[in-house]
Amino acid sequence: MKKIMIAGVFSAALALVVGGGAAWGVIHYMQADKKSAATPGNNAPQKKEHNENQAFVSLPESIVTLHDAGSEDRYMLVELAMVAEDEKASKEIIADEPLYQSIVVSTLSDMKYEDVRQMKISEIKKMLIASLNAELKNRDIPAPYSDLLVKKVVFQ
Repeated sequence: MKKIMIAGVFSAALALVVGGGAAWGVIHYMQADKKSAATPGNNAPQKKEHNENQAFVSLPESIVTLHDAGSEDRYMLVELAMVAEDEKASKEIIADEPLYQSIVVSTLSDMKYEDVRQMKISEIKKMLIASLNAELKNRDIPAPYSDLLVKKVVFQ
């Protein structure tokens, strides 16, 4: 009987020590996560401040002719919107709309249908932003937009 009582007390003490250690580890781990998330310069994505003056300028739909591996014509319809930080930038985008459409169409029409079709929308967006920024830099025109949104993509 004494052995059973001693084993029970020992088991209860061991359970308290293990449970307390596990609880301390979980709490310590959670606090470390909060500290690293609050530290500037970490790899977590930063939320952009929403500017109340932002305007979204829709560009007209663009139809692009793409060639497939069988030398047949395929078509891609793409509709984009640009994010302007203020009303002045919005007016600049509207004034230069043909230039932006031309850059988008020439960028996409140089590609094969199969290549574009395999791309994700986010990849198409990155490619178009890079093309727009490069062309505007070549023309020594500051970019009046802060972001590009892909509204619609249709392949035929």
